[in-house]
Amino acid sequence: MVAARANLVALPVRGAGVDAVVSLQVVEHLWDQPGFLRECRRVLAPGGALWLSTPNRLTFSPGRDTPLNPFHTRELSAAELAGLLVEAGFTDVAVLGLHHGPRLRALDVAHGGSLVAAQTAAVLAGAWPEALLRDVAAVTTADFALRPDTPDHPVATSLDLVARARRR
Repeated sequence: MVAARANLVALPVRGAGVDAVVSLQVVEHLWDQPGFLRECRRVLAPGGALWLSTPNRLTFSPGRDTPLNPFHTRELSAAELAGLLVEAGFTDVAVLGLHHGPRLRALDVAHGGSLVAAQTAAVLAGAWPEALLRDVAAVTTADFALRPDTPDHPVATSLDLVARARRR
């Protein structure tokens, strides 16, 4: 594995050079989201897969045109994310919802309604309360459920979106 600093709309990777691109919680920070997704497609070999996660605008910054998180440029709904992926030339696009399990829902309540908002406030304040540090450090994959869009678990109610898309 090689590490490099690069402009995300001009990756230092040859075209069709990788089998997979994984982007976790990045796209919402970028000014040129379509350019980044086109670049991800460019570096993928035919049949290669993109896996991408991002906050769900509908639950992360509900009813707002601008994100609550000051470090985000644009948050997306599932439909907006799927649309960007299709526009970038991806096929076989699927957007899943990452839902909180019972323990995370309890932590949301314990931290004023949102563990994520509590973390953002701590970063902006420059101080992390001990209880928040402890609770964030204790979160594991078992605290989440990744699900397709169903009537019982609509993607629109998930905190995060996880997309899978392919390059033909």
